[in-house]
Amino acid sequence: MRNLILPVLTILTLMQCCAPTRNHIVPDKVAKEIFSPAELKGIEEMIAYVDRQVSEVTKKTDINESYHSYFNGLESAVFPALVKDTAKFKFLGTIDEEAFSTIWRMDDHTEMVKTKDTVLTDLHGYQLLELNYNGKYLNYLKEIGKTDKHYADIYKSIEIAGDLSPSAFAWFREHHQELDFTRFKDRLWATVILLRIGDPLEEKVERYLKNQKPNK
Repeated sequence: MRNLILPVLTILTLMQCCAPTRNHIVPDKVAKEIFSPAELKGIEEMIAYVDRQVSEVTKKTDINESYHSYFNGLESAVFPALVKDTAKFKFLGTIDEEAFSTIWRMDDHTEMVKTKDTVLTDLHGYQLLELNYNGKYLNYLKEIGKTDKHYADIYKSIEIAGDLSPSAFAWFREHHQELDFTRFKDRLWATVILLRIGDPLEEKVERYLKNQKPNK
């Protein structure tokens, strides 16, 4: 009997290693039609980055459970940043430029910023990550929206607002259980939402002012 234990354990281990993981993400047919292989590689790198950050918070290994657990844990109506802007921007700087621009644009100039006690104008070097209205991701949303009402609504709201609307973030808190984060479209949407959320405005302004001070 003892002689059988080792072979059985070996077989079980091999079966676990060979079994497909729910964490692996496979682009859907629409994604493969819209994005180039190089763009998909960069997009998958962004998804993997957010996967790691979410799993680090939740301590869960199943990626679907991990995302749902993360959104369940958000008590405030205002989403906190999953990753600090400095770390996020550093990572995004490693992504292929064409892959990056399928979803994002980085703006480093802002006309005006208001906080509780500060008004700043004509800010150069004030970085903001924004949705690229002319990027391929909008085409992707439009196409999958033809068979998925949720994504049709997302596309329409972005088309009207020119960016992600507050309702898009609010929807996640209330309805994320309707999503399956093993699916490419849902995991990518979560990635876009979580990367779009930046540091609190006060932190952004404080960092900007600090960076404007001349080095002594």
